[in-house]
Parts: sequence; C-alpha cells; structure tokens
Amino acid sequence: MKTVYINSNGCAVLKHETERIARYFKLNGWVLAKGPESSDVVVMTCCGVTHNEEDEAIEMLRQLENVRAKDSQIIVSGCMPAFAKDRVLGVSPNATILKYAELPCLDGIIMADTPFESVYYNAHPMLETEDSSVCDKDKDLSVMRGIDRLCGGSECERAWNISTLRKYMWDDSLTFQIKVSYGCPGNCSYCATKLGIGEFRSVDKDFVIKQFVEGLDKGYTYFMLMGDEIGAYGRDINTSLPDLLQQMYDLSNGKAVISIRYIHPDILVNLYDRLKKFFATGFVNYFCCAIQSASPAVLKRMNRNPDIEPFIRCMEDMNRNKYPVSKHTQIIVGFPGETSEDVLLTMDAIRRCKFEHININLFSPRRHTAAWSMEETVTQEEKMFRAGLIRYSLNLYKKALLYDAIKSSMLGAAK
Repeated sequence: MKTVYINSNGCAVLKHETERIARYFKLNGWVLAKGPESSDVVVMTCCGVTHNEEDEAIEMLRQLENVRAKDSQIIVSGCMPAFAKDRVLGVSPNATILKYAELPCLDGIIMADTPFESVYYNAHPMLETEDSSVCDKDKDLSVMRGIDRLCGGSECERAWNISTLRKYMWDDSLTFQIKVSYGCPGNCSYCATKLGIGEFRSVDKDFVIKQFVEGLDKGYTYFMLMGDEIGAYGRDINTSLPDLLQQMYDLSNGKAVISIRYIHPDILVNLYDRLKKFFATGFVNYFCCAIQSASPAVLKRMNRNPDIEPFIRCMEDMNRNKYPVSKHTQIIVGFPGETSEDVLLTMDAIRRCKFEHININLFSPRRHTAAWSMEETVTQEEKMFRAGLIRYSLNLYKKALLYDAIKSSMLGAAK
C-alpha cells in the first residue's frame, strides 16, 4: 500500500485545498501517513502571503528534507512556489512544483484512477488542524457562563461567542465547507497570491448547489463558502452571490447558516442592498472583508479604492440594526508611506465598524508585485507598535461588549 504525508502552513482557503488533495489521494487508494519518514510521497502546500509565512514554509520544507525517505517524491504546491520558486528549490532541489492550475498533473504522477478535477472537499478533515476548542480556555468564558447560570439566561455566553475567536475558528466537525471560486479579479499592489492561483473563476452553480444539498441531507447546519473572492462569484457565469444565497436560503427552509470567506469591501458595498436580508435574518452570520487600511493615501498606493467611507456606512447600518453577523477584517500595518495619521484613520474606521475579529499583518514586500519596488518607510519596531495599538483597541471593544451583556443580564434577572 502506497503512503503519502501531507502538510501545510496555509490560510483557511489553502488548507481547504490541501484537504482536497488528501481526499484525492485517499480515493485513489493511498494511505495518509502521520509522518514523512517512510512515505512514498510527501506533499507540502505553502503560503507566502507575508515574509513570516514564507520563512515558516521554507523552514517546514527544510525539516521535511531532513527526515523524509531518500527515495520518496516531494511535491510542493500552494501560492508561494509561484513567486518564491528559487527559495523552494534552494532547500528542496528535487521537488516537483505544481501551481494551483497544475494540480491535475497529479493524475499522471500517481497514475490516478480518480482524476483530481472530480474531487472536492467539504467536511471531516483528514489532516491535523488547529483545535478550535482552545477558545473554551478563555477565562472570560467561564465568568460569562457563571453569570448566565446565576441569571438564568444565555446572553453573556452569546456576547462572548460574537466577541471572540468562536466565530473565526469554526469547528471543522460541524462545518460543511464549499469552494465556490478561485482567484481574485483585483490587482492590489502588495498581493502575490494571484500569481499562484491565477485569474478569477467561479465554480459551476449547479455543482455548488449539489454540494449544499448533500450537506443538508447529511444534517449539517453550518456552511462555509470558501474562495479568495466570493463577492465576485458568478460574474463569469451569468449569476451572482445574492442569487446563489437566495437559492440556498430557499432550499434550507431556515435550517442553515452561511459564513463567507472572503469578500472585498467594494463588492460588499455594491451588493449590500441585496445582501441585507440575509444579514438581517442571520442566514449569513459571518463574513471576512479585508479593508487593509482606512487611509485614502495608503489605499491608493495599495491600488485599492481610496474611498472606504461607503463600506464603513454599511457596517454602521449593520450595527445600528443589530444584525446577528460576526464581522471579520484584515489590516496591513506599515505599508510604504504610512504615517501615524494614517494609522489613526484606520483605528477610527475599526471603531466605527465594530469588527469582532481582526487579522493584522505587518507589511512585507512580495516579489513580482508593484509594492516590491516601493521604499519601506516604517521600521519593523514601529510596525509592531502600531499593530499592538490596533489589537488593544479591539480588546477594549470586546470587554465593552461583555460588560454590556453582564449589565443587561443582571438587570433582567432583577426584574
């Protein structure tokens, strides 16, 4: 029996694709090994969105080279090899490099009976992942549950759920994931991911709905739509994200909840009037929308829309109407030319939007992007300082939510 060891340092989208690779090998009769030492094939999918991730991937490859069997074959995929091929070959000179679009070449490499393009991944991960139960170790949770017990309610735990990583680190055992698109139609000056994934394309709508119905039939309630830019879904196949959500809503009879990862701020604004009903009902209960910055000057250098105000107003509308949606964003700190005033604009936007979750990335220039040639003006120390301020402001917002929930619960119990 042939064995394969698979590892990844990727984001949620890349890990989804890595699980697809694992399922592909299993369907073709391979055994998933727990270690690379005696595996026939070693697969590593690499993320390089920042220098930290790139360095992490290179170190993981170096360790694999030290322990894998000498006669094993190593295959490297993911986004990073497209713009860091030399570094990959520097530590793994005999690696077979497959970009996203080249993954079907696996069929010839392993003489597959089940072709790669016919395989999709939804649930029951086969690879080791981060344990989402770590959220339960938050000391605030035990306090919130204790107050709920005394007050005879559940408002405090609900507040904890929406103000912590609970909605961000979803439970893989309960979530049915569906890949609905590949690539991104944008052209941000700092992003090299597009080089590894290619041009934007939507997954056939009938195929997406087929998987959704499959999940419903299996009893799943939580569904995650995966893609590098889900908001653009359907523009190449004569449909749209709201049309897809409407069909899912009709099929689910109110028994499903949808999370969206990822959607561009400009696209969310353009679709907002059509998406509001899904937010208002909680049918869409989570989305990740990366604003990256709220400074017009920085956004312009990022080759993004410098007018972030329409997006902020959409978020304020959601907050004002108390839509049961967890809002997640991503920020790049220390982009070339960023000033202290730019950081304050971003922090003010975060305050107004009231995001429950924020990923903060320290800017690092990526090869083959426009930002690669920009002069860095912010020191690493200053980047870390600015990132710390943003994290602290988010923590203050979380504490305020929990305090308001405690106050509301106790006042309700006293009546």
